[in-house]
Amino acid sequence: MSAQRQRLAVWTAAAAILAFRLFVPPILGLSDQGDFARMIGRFGYAPQDKSSIWDAYVKRKYIRNPASRYPTLEQPGAEYLFVAAAIALSRIFFHGVLDIRVMGFVHLAAFLAAFAYLLKVTQPVRGAPLVWLTALLIATDAGYAAYWNSFYAEPATCIFLLLLVAESVAISVARNATPAQILRWSLWAALLVDAKAQNLSLAILLAPFALSAFRFRRAAIAGCALILLSAAFNFVTLPDSLKLANTYNVVFLSILPESHDPQADLRSMHADPALARFSGTGAWSPGTAFYDLMRTGAVGNLLNPPSVARFYLFHPARIWRHARALLPNAFSLRPEWCGNFERSAGQPPGAKNRSLAFWSAFHERALGGIGRFILIALVIAPSTALFARNRLTIAFLALLSLGAIVAFSTAALGDAWDNVKHMYLFNLLVDTLIVSLAAITFSRIARTSAGAPPDPLP
Repeated sequence: MSAQRQRLAVWTAAAAILAFRLFVPPILGLSDQGDFARMIGRFGYAPQDKSSIWDAYVKRKYIRNPASRYPTLEQPGAEYLFVAAAIALSRIFFHGVLDIRVMGFVHLAAFLAAFAYLLKVTQPVRGAPLVWLTALLIATDAGYAAYWNSFYAEPATCIFLLLLVAESVAISVARNATPAQILRWSLWAALLVDAKAQNLSLAILLAPFALSAFRFRRAAIAGCALILLSAAFNFVTLPDSLKLANTYNVVFLSILPESHDPQADLRSMHADPALARFSGTGAWSPGTAFYDLMRTGAVGNLLNPPSVARFYLFHPARIWRHARALLPNAFSLRPEWCGNFERSAGQPPGAKNRSLAFWSAFHERALGGIGRFILIALVIAPSTALFARNRLTIAFLALLSLGAIVAFSTAALGDAWDNVKHMYLFNLLVDTLIVSLAAITFSRIARTSAGAPPDPLP
């Protein structure tokens, strides 16, 4: 079979498997944890089913309800592009009733376009079929596929990261970047940064990378500016209430529960030691003191992002302690408290779909057990990439490794709620590295055994 036919077969398999899982009952989806209103409330939509959002079941239909907005938690971002498209389709074809499968269709169409681009640009690479089959296994896994039928922001992260990776491969294969490629790369990077609040920290890597890797050309300067503008927009639009909730979660769900002396830790942050009694509560959990402390200013004036940053700066050992506490679950692809089924499917609340979840199992059983070694490898990976032949490939591999470290650190230290979901970007970057390193290794072995000339990639 020719490479083009192999590529088409892999793409068709991905489209068929995902379409069957997302659109044929019992559909695969992801239940709401209270975040859907942050995404669709601005568009005036709410679930048709008025039962609790915390029942861990997928709700299929959403209808107009302008009173459903949560302005204090809404943040515009790249995911709005897909939400707006789904709502437009629902108004044209379904009289304004928004079925979750329409959202899945929009996500899937964008993903398949990005996936087709990735398959195309990797075709010149020796071992491309290995890359394609591994990508197919990952893309159809329940841990990733369930997000398509949801109103979370993770799909935008996946789609724009995939486009960024594909553009990086195209540039590496050509060993040069045209102005159009630089601008496209920068656009995907900017949309990735703007996809979710947790992605904001990637700008500290992507913006300078655009300048240095593309040698300060005019397109690179414009691209760097675009990424910085996207980061600024993300930061400015991040709701203050969400910043305070994240602070509360970090203090009361990580710093205090992991402390040998919680009162001393609170004193170091100039807070009342008596607040230690709220250790283990989250901003939205039963028994929370979040609203009282926000009203009195204890959260906001005393406990705030700068005070948390200072705490970790003066207690660096606590960073590693917290990282170790997270590692058993950090590599999971199945979010806490989220079910994959509708109530009509007859499954218990919060039930997870276990079909085609091989990659999720690999993450939990294999990667989770060696998490600390993976973190160490990610730290040293940029230096080992110096052994690559292609200088652009060196830069892109280093960027992937550093991006994974930044994504892990942001999720670990920036919030302590929904840990698995907030590790989504980290796991995507780790999977991209796994596939990249496997492809490079296979390429070198095949080239050495065949005595072939060098590949476009090392």
